[in-house]
Amino acid sequence: MGLPTNQGTDLIRPRLSAAVFGSLFSFLCFSGAMSQQASVQEQTHALIVVGLGGNAEYRDRFHAQAVALQKALTERHGIPAEYVTYLGERSETVPDLIADKSTRANILDQFSTIAQRAGPLDRLLVILIGHGTSDQAEARFNVTGPDLTPNDLQMALMGFPSQTLALVHTGSASGGFLEPLSGPNRIIITATRTQRERNATEFAEFFVEAITGEGADLDKDERISLLEAYQYAREEVARFYEDENEILTEHALLDDNGDGTGSEEVGLTKPDGSLAATFKLGGISRTAAQLPEDPELARLYKERNEIQARITELRVLRDAMQEEAYMAAMEDILVELALKNREIRAKEGNGL
Repeated sequence: MGLPTNQGTDLIRPRLSAAVFGSLFSFLCFSGAMSQQASVQEQTHALIVVGLGGNAEYRDRFHAQAVALQKALTERHGIPAEYVTYLGERSETVPDLIADKSTRANILDQFSTIAQRAGPLDRLLVILIGHGTSDQAEARFNVTGPDLTPNDLQMALMGFPSQTLALVHTGSASGGFLEPLSGPNRIIITATRTQRERNATEFAEFFVEAITGEGADLDKDERISLLEAYQYAREEVARFYEDENEILTEHALLDDNGDGTGSEEVGLTKPDGSLAATFKLGGISRTAAQLPEDPELARLYKERNEIQARITELRVLRDAMQEEAYMAAMEDILVELALKNREIRAKEGNGL
């Protein structure tokens, strides 16, 4: 069976030119043992921040979303529990789940703590859940005490000069955070396209659903990329408003090419989406002992593992490449991975 006919088809495109592929081959060949080294060095750090709820309904909703994320990131996607931190509005109520209160000072301290332990090839995923406000000057994320601003986050993120950063702001007025935080090797996702969209958002509910469920896995590789999570949440938000017969008051954006301009429609062939496609949660690599008994299926799994190792290798080499060449090369490998996943699904679908 082929890929879905919606955004998932954006994973398949014609092959790149021989020159680009040859460049990629040269980079990967000189780094034969790099994948094993990178696998040891790379780690994903996740920071979940829940802001002020304003009333019991939102407080309970935001807490439930954060707990679901925390559980999925550790139990389903394999991030060690010590690398997943939840800062919440009411830390005293569930201290076993919430590391500390989500004040501006505690949030910035947590960034500093993560920066001290993060390796140069690690990844940081930050998810903000709550309400936002804005004035003519800037947008704010509402927390107890002084609110969190884009400038606060920009200063905090300076502690991660080489790591891949992903910030997902699911609240109202979040669009005001995109342009100030945009930059190389950064994925910025916001629930709104401007800071003037101030109504409470539904984006968080569906983004969490994408991370915790199966519906967002468009290429069926048993992993969820931030590209897939964004696409899923954006579509479900639009469907929600349509079902409720309400005017759509939130328009999510994704920026991952560092130009400070977010896109609603994203994908491998779009201005934004290629880097988000490489930020995957979960793992499907199998050891020799875990490979299927069917020799043909085992071969396909082994080939998929090798493709995923090449993705890791390419990320290691990013600083040595022109950005355009890097993104083109990564796109080429991702297409290869999607095609390999299609082979595996076809084989498994035959019951062999």
